[in-house]
Amino acid sequence: MLAISCEEMKAMDFYAIEKIGIPSIVLMENAALRVIDNIDLDRMNSITLICGVGNNGGDGLAIARHLIINRKNVDLFIVGNLDKGTKDFNINLNILKNMELKFIHITGEKELEILKKSLVKNDLTIDSIFGIGLTRDVEDIYKDVISLINHYSNNILSVDIPSGLDGDTGEILGISVKSNKTITFHLIKKGLLESKEYTGEIIVEPIGIPEKVTKVILERME
Repeated sequence: MLAISCEEMKAMDFYAIEKIGIPSIVLMENAALRVIDNIDLDRMNSITLICGVGNNGGDGLAIARHLIINRKNVDLFIVGNLDKGTKDFNINLNILKNMELKFIHITGEKELEILKKSLVKNDLTIDSIFGIGLTRDVEDIYKDVISLINHYSNNILSVDIPSGLDGDTGEILGISVKSNKTITFHLIKKGLLESKEYTGEIIVEPIGIPEKVTKVILERME
């Protein structure tokens, strides 16, 4: 299995978007649909979904929309500064607002307690907080959120990479989500191979990046 670095994956994303012309929101939608494909919708009826405000969180918001379309009960939480959401995160958040889906913005103890109750009662937790761009230790309220996810979830699925894991080395950046299953996109990241205790089952899903892109970037970065 070909394993790539986070830098290589970012370069492939950039090339697919800027040189091939695939809109980033299309890649995000494809990623969300691949995650839905890997959820047992017959068994999982209630879901706690926790998003950051980057593109990993944008994936999570798109996943939330598809779960709702599939008539699932979704408790949506967002952690992070909403004023700093990425473009595609904001597009998906606006869609959910237009669908009149309520979400809880985690800012302190009150919201953390609501999150805890949601994790305990729901069938599945989806971790969509941090992606492969995380390079520093998880701190503050993010640390509290991940701790609750690990302690109170019945089943955990991580989007692309468990939040808190270094995608290159597999190092735990202070704290990491400990998943039962990780759905990663396009190609496996090197750090995932070093951290089975945290990734659980790893499934690699295509999101529409052409093979040409992979070849060009790997040749360029040799």
